[in-house]
Amino acid sequence: MSDKRRTFAVIDGNSLMHRAFHAVPPTMNAPDGRPTNAIFGFLNMFLKMIDAFNPDGVVVAFDKGKPRVRMEMLPQYKAQRPPMDPDLHAQFPMIKELLAALNVPILQSEGWEGDDILGTMARLGEEAGCDMLLVTGDRDMYQLVTEHVNVVSTRKGLSDVAIMTPESVDDLYHGITPALVPDFYGLKGDTSDNIPGVPGIGPKKASALIAQYGSLDEVIAHADEVKGKMGENLRAHIDDALLSRKVATIRTDAPVELDFDETSFPAFSADEVSAALGTLGITAMQNRFLALIGGEGGAAAASSVFEIPAMVRAAAGDADALGAVAAEVSRAIDAGEWVAAVVDDDKEEGALFGLTRTLWLATSKGLFALEEGDGGTTAVVDGFNFAHGVIAGVLARLFVEGRVASPDMKALLHELSPIDSSELELMDPLATDSTRIFDTVVAAYLLDSDRSEFDEAYLADTYLQMALPAACGAEGAGEDAPAPAARTAALTLALVAPLRECMARENAANVFDGIEMPLVPVLAKMERAGMLVDPDRLHSLSEGLATQITEVERSIRDLAGDETFNIGSPMQLSHVLFDVMGLPTKGLKKTKRGYYSTNAKVLSDLARDHEIVRLILDWREKSKIKSTYLDTLGPLRRGDGRVHTTYNQTITATGRLSSSDPNLQNIPTRSELGRTVKTAFSAGEGSVFLAVDYSQIELRLLAHLSGDEHLVRAFNEGEDFHAETAARVFGVPVSEVTPDLRSRAKAVNFGIVYGQQAYGLSQSLHISMAEARDMIDRYYEAYPGVRTFLDNVVARAKQTGYAETMYGRRRHIPELKAKNPQLRGFGERTAMNHPMQGTAADIIKIAMARVSRRLEEEGFAAHMILQVHDELDFECPVDEVERLTAMVRDVMEHVVDLRVPLIAEASTGITWADAK
Repeated sequence: MSDKRRTFAVIDGNSLMHRAFHAVPPTMNAPDGRPTNAIFGFLNMFLKMIDAFNPDGVVVAFDKGKPRVRMEMLPQYKAQRPPMDPDLHAQFPMIKELLAALNVPILQSEGWEGDDILGTMARLGEEAGCDMLLVTGDRDMYQLVTEHVNVVSTRKGLSDVAIMTPESVDDLYHGITPALVPDFYGLKGDTSDNIPGVPGIGPKKASALIAQYGSLDEVIAHADEVKGKMGENLRAHIDDALLSRKVATIRTDAPVELDFDETSFPAFSADEVSAALGTLGITAMQNRFLALIGGEGGAAAASSVFEIPAMVRAAAGDADALGAVAAEVSRAIDAGEWVAAVVDDDKEEGALFGLTRTLWLATSKGLFALEEGDGGTTAVVDGFNFAHGVIAGVLARLFVEGRVASPDMKALLHELSPIDSSELELMDPLATDSTRIFDTVVAAYLLDSDRSEFDEAYLADTYLQMALPAACGAEGAGEDAPAPAARTAALTLALVAPLRECMARENAANVFDGIEMPLVPVLAKMERAGMLVDPDRLHSLSEGLATQITEVERSIRDLAGDETFNIGSPMQLSHVLFDVMGLPTKGLKKTKRGYYSTNAKVLSDLARDHEIVRLILDWREKSKIKSTYLDTLGPLRRGDGRVHTTYNQTITATGRLSSSDPNLQNIPTRSELGRTVKTAFSAGEGSVFLAVDYSQIELRLLAHLSGDEHLVRAFNEGEDFHAETAARVFGVPVSEVTPDLRSRAKAVNFGIVYGQQAYGLSQSLHISMAEARDMIDRYYEAYPGVRTFLDNVVARAKQTGYAETMYGRRRHIPELKAKNPQLRGFGERTAMNHPMQGTAADIIKIAMARVSRRLEEEGFAAHMILQVHDELDFECPVDEVERLTAMVRDVMEHVVDLRVPLIAEASTGITWADAK
């Protein structure tokens, strides 16, 4: 061996496979249908580790069999963990075969965990004079850290890692050195592994005790000095603490071995890696592996770190540079290429504006920055009109003539059509051709709608199989690091092709091109229109509600006796209700902090029998309405006197739009308080609100999709559908259906759409489980086609992993394969509901785009200002009401031909409240 220390990476295979499985969408399969998402994520992390550390050798450790070594010490060790997901379990033999093809040693031994194999390798490697990297997500591995053993700790998904040294372990645990990590776990335990520790001692208390006394043994020796409940628990659980430390101690004597001198990486051939990856259908990574050995195709392979192209900057007033950028944009437009555009503002957090705004453009030739300061230019350069600034000039031409990509297309449109309608509009968003815009985040959302975030690291990982370089200002960024917006622009352009390919493969292209992209300009126009709100009315309502809240508070405190407590504190409220007043706790669960929950469901159940609980619910509703709307909406008004909500296309898994800043969709619709808030919204002088709402759209879709003859006939004959259902379910003539029976039938009708089972129906109607089950059984007897349809939907979703709408919008449902019955039940209900709720979302979106176009084409002065669930709202001049109502109803009712008619009902009013 040479004098230079060799570096070896030991990967915790089980840890990384679990993290990869939950980080990568469950949409990837081998040619033979086997799932491969965990393998894909594992290999991505594997390659990034190679790229970052360039180890001389790599080995992968796996668990094998039950963890007998620790179960002998602690029989309940990991006993609470649910069985492994079948799709993940199926991928372990596949990753081992792949690693064998790559000539990466696999270490495992019956009854031993991967943790102990990592510990053994750390000891053996250090003894052999090597530097060891332990790649794992388990924090108990920090005890192995030394000068020559570091833990590469995977923290978030596949992209965020921390390199743990002795110093960083000490910093993380505030005085806990690696050698003291087992002592630390001895006190705090580990719920994920069922290690008990000492009750009531968490991480902070454990580290404080060890810092004070020096070790677990010394803490135990001074247990009599520890006061209060913590001292009592410590003295009562000394044996548990000692056992927990023993169980948490990583073994370094596992029966595995490795010849460090003979192990190296890479040690595979081009043919081996090509064949192995081809078998699994993961050919996108082939060049990255070939690049490691310099094989055929390796020289041309993309780097595993995303490369930022060369940049050209054009500062405000630099005519030559401006001309060069304009020429390049013209070239890209003429060539029909995609151009990625991102606007960056240098404003500091909390400031209204910055000194310089920059438009970053990515083309096939590189990155270009157009800086715009306080001054502008009136020049016309290469066909660009810069009278309103260089950014507006370039974007205006791009939107009219080019093909534009962006991670937030709506925000880009607002550069030309500002949200505040008192500001100059340079281009109507509807002038945009939706076939020539590409929103990368919307595309990624359609491919995995259950995901909550679509950050750049995730997008680069998933669709480019590359890591992102650090951007300027980030930790570890070099002097030549790109600006964050520059990196965003370059990444956006690179994502267009792979996202388009994935959407084609996942049948998402039609939804993207036919529904989501045409909607973007419509939403931008609606956001600019805003809603007129009366600040004086809001203030008056707030003052009146404040008086009511004070009166309710007084009544609550009178009923609670002499107790002084914060009604808004769940912990204090729980103490008063259950400890002081002795309200029943049967069936209630405690929170993690040890008190009974006071959530809305708990209080609603108790409110039937307890006046104080009814008052608390009233106090909560009034307080929320006041703080969320009455005190907030006024300050959100812009220069035009209107509030402008933001519509989000990538939030809900169902495909429905959401609203934020402010959220105008969540104002309570059925309460008098919610109606009161809506009285502050007016249509302005000479205009009225027009609300057009789909009637029972999800039930009508259920009739169409199920084809049930009785359901279809009920809607086609125009009957009172809920009364008809009541007659069929309860076996009485329609003429004898009482309001109570109709109400119950209505609950069953909508419950079926949402996949509700007997328990849910019993809770909503306050009836027994047996009665609820009997009602559902009779419903399916009355409408047998519905039962068949829903059973088929669930069966198909279990086979494919997703449910889909009439238009092909897919929702992946991994819960369908869960071992946990509650999770699996949730998955089944989701599968039942998605065809109706998701299709309803598709239909209202299509209607919005068509209505918006007709408003323009037919010269209406009216504006579409709001979308709430199945309803569209308009601000309409009085003399247009009749014509607009007819047009909107015509569009909404003829979006699609169904077995049953779609019905849209219209109403008008001076205020929003009057219109509904």
